[in-house]
Amino acid sequence: MGNDLSLPDSIIKNTIKENLLEKYERNTLIRGLIQIVPYGGLVDSILTTSYNNILVDRAKTFYDELGLGNIEITPEVIKNEDFLHSYFATYKAALYTKQREKIRFFARLLNNGILSDFINNVEEYDDYLKILDELTYREIYLLNTLKVMEDRTNDSDLKELIHWQEFSSQITNDLRISEEELKLFLIRLSRTGCFVDVLTFAGLGAKGYTSILFKTLSKLIEIKDEDLVYFQRN
Repeated sequence: MGNDLSLPDSIIKNTIKENLLEKYERNTLIRGLIQIVPYGGLVDSILTTSYNNILVDRAKTFYDELGLGNIEITPEVIKNEDFLHSYFATYKAALYTKQREKIRFFARLLNNGILSDFINNVEEYDDYLKILDELTYREIYLLNTLKVMEDRTNDSDLKELIHWQEFSSQITNDLRISEEELKLFLIRLSRTGCFVDVLTFAGLGAKGYTSILFKTLSKLIEIKDEDLVYFQRN
């Protein structure tokens, strides 16, 4: 027939599920999670084989990372409405994320937030999921770089933003952006609640520190050095 643009949705979704089930044939916990995903609502009926393979690869990245956690999926958990809501929402966000590193962040958020009971309120989990989904990979790198510098700065120096020049130089170099572009990044990040801007309203430019919200998100997604190596090698 020449091409597969008209493959029915049932074939596409079954191919994704079958590929994943085959990969995790020895992991009953992950297989249980794969079985309950409503793939028909996550894929498009005109997907090509190439894009189908991309989705499978992203899903494998998600489940590989999820399998690293100390998770216990019981029948009671799988029947729980709050868990199902959080799981489906997180999986869908991961499936439509390009960067594999960020896909791993979604898996860690689910593992640490829901499966490990760090967050007991599904609405609170939704808030963190939406923030993570909204943040770009570059913005996560920027915020984490600032947080790392804050963590090694004492309280009095932090109030004076004594590390700011080092931060500004590193970010403009690593992200290849100008000082003005950095300012725009920070203004946008202040609107997400991840960055507290202390100088913009005084007309002195965007400067500040990472918020409690981002610090909590950072714990949930367990940012590691290897998650951000892209910026060190480019």
